[in-house]
Amino acid sequence: MSYARWSNSCWYAFYNVNGKLSLWYDMDHIIDISYEEISDMLKQEEKIPEFLIGVYGCTEAEAHEAITYMKYFAEEYDPKVCEEYQKEYGDLIKRLKDMRDE
Repeated sequence: MSYARWSNSCWYAFYNVNGKLSLWYDMDHIIDISYEEISDMLKQEEKIPEFLIGVYGCTEAEAHEAITYMKYFAEEYDPKVCEEYQKEYGDLIKRLKDMRDE
């Protein structure tokens, strides 16, 4: 699931294959954040803009935009879906390796 793309935002934000939110500002600031980290951050939402500005060098308005994506991710995150995906992904990689080794 993609929440933002660089074509219409300064952020590229998406739910990645590791079950984390990839919150990318530019090619020098490519950071993945876990559900647990986001949940903890959202408990003190007023501190998030300062954190994002410090980590990414973004503006305050851009930081508030990123918070929106963090909230979307937190609402949609389902650990069971992540576990199922990881299992399917692992099975696929194993089958591909087996095919290569034949």
